[in-house]
Amino acid sequence: MQTQIELKELKHSPNNVRKVKPSDSGFKALCASIQSCGLLHNLVVTPNGKGYVVIDGNRRLDALKTIYKGKGTTPVNCIVLDEDSAEVGLHANMIREDMHPLDECDVIMALCHDGSEDFDSVASRFGQTRRWVEQRISLSELSDNAKAMFRNGDFTMGAAQALTLGTKEKQDEFLADNTHFHPETVRRAMLSAKIPMSAALFDIERHRSSLGIEADLFGDEEFITNREAFDKLQEEHIFNVCQDYRQQGYYDVVYAKDQYHWDMPELRGCLTVYNEEDYDISEMIIVVTYNTVRYKLDTHLMVMKDIKEDTEAKKEMEEAEEEITPLTFSNPQKDLVYSYFADATLRLMWKTNKIDKVKFFKALLCHRKLGYTYHHVNRVGHVYADPQRIFPSEGEPDGYIALPDEAVIGNHIAACESAYENNNTTPLMYCYNLPAKELDELFVACCLRGLSIYDFRSESMEGFNEKLNLQNWFKPDATWVNKWKTNQLDQMEEWLFGNAKSGTKSSRVEKITEALSEGRFDPFGTWPPSEQSE
Repeated sequence: MQTQIELKELKHSPNNVRKVKPSDSGFKALCASIQSCGLLHNLVVTPNGKGYVVIDGNRRLDALKTIYKGKGTTPVNCIVLDEDSAEVGLHANMIREDMHPLDECDVIMALCHDGSEDFDSVASRFGQTRRWVEQRISLSELSDNAKAMFRNGDFTMGAAQALTLGTKEKQDEFLADNTHFHPETVRRAMLSAKIPMSAALFDIERHRSSLGIEADLFGDEEFITNREAFDKLQEEHIFNVCQDYRQQGYYDVVYAKDQYHWDMPELRGCLTVYNEEDYDISEMIIVVTYNTVRYKLDTHLMVMKDIKEDTEAKKEMEEAEEEITPLTFSNPQKDLVYSYFADATLRLMWKTNKIDKVKFFKALLCHRKLGYTYHHVNRVGHVYADPQRIFPSEGEPDGYIALPDEAVIGNHIAACESAYENNNTTPLMYCYNLPAKELDELFVACCLRGLSIYDFRSESMEGFNEKLNLQNWFKPDATWVNKWKTNQLDQMEEWLFGNAKSGTKSSRVEKITEALSEGRFDPFGTWPPSEQSE
């Protein structure tokens, strides 16, 4: 339904699929376009309480609020839909302006998760090729660090795809040791010939002589070098695993090598089993998946669509025959029960002294930083600090020492993982149980990188900068000084030494760099500096 809605009634959707913000120049261009030509594309909204949530057009909404600031009654052309949908947001954002590939990956994974969609149907739905869908899906294999660097623009889509050819550990090791990420260089690094011993699914000791095992000259680790023999033994082991499942009585056993279950032709029309107790083993299909990059064997249970529908129909009949009590709820009632409970809990948390609220929410933020080590079920809430990069990957000063927050977080990740493996302690409870001083330190470490390099000079930070009173902080390295032109070096030498020096540029840069190592120059100050250098 198309209608006009007052600007003050329109709100942003909390489920906006775009996580990478568009450029400032693009936003200014959008404002200019609306001012000169009007709103060319209607906003797509859904009702939400007394107002409306925008699911397509959040950037246009920002532009309208900028243009008509203080004029909340301005009418805006809108199309009203019944419900919010990540799919609508993805489709619209792909048409309007390129989303980040990782955002596209997240939504496509959600669409395909239960088997109701496959690569071909998603490609058709969004007017893209199957190859495009496969490329986006492959990005789910990136490590958390690689994803953060990709979002930050540290490497290209080609390099990101090449990284997915290696394990997440291998990706992080490569990213830590390199500053240039050419796709082919990344690809060669990820496909190195040596295979870790831990990759073997079979009994290594029985086949050591045929695997070409070599020891690391600088450590105790051993590697398999005969890939052909390794692959053969892996396949034999997987074949035996599949045979065991067949003997257990499954309806079918499907082997998927380097494939997603939702994209296999033989499984189209099959749906994911969420509760295997609802089905007899003879009704279920077990999909055995093997990833040749991560050397990981996994299983996934599915049933044919008609079997699932019959089972659900029988279940409904059985439930209908059960005694109906006030505790028998419809699905909408169940959802609202959770809403009532959440509302009551939040109200109690606000006024109670039964828990340390400050400590709880510190733990809530911190545990997400540690919880990415494990399965997503161990992460709760939506409180987190996006890590911001301080120096670009190729711009770190000579001899740069990492900020202390990295070591603090790294130590807690290791300790948290140990607590989870040994005592099944979740990351949230691990953080909450930390002594106050340790939790405060971890909290600061997690939040420290939430400020971008430009935030520190923003108007909002002026008062804090006055309190900090940072002095003699600018100590550039030779690479930075070398970017000055000759006349700039002359001026700097006259200020530092009283006159311009002769000699090669490199020798002049070296002397200036040494003189500036005391932090005497303020790049945010005036020129010439108010105080003459001695």
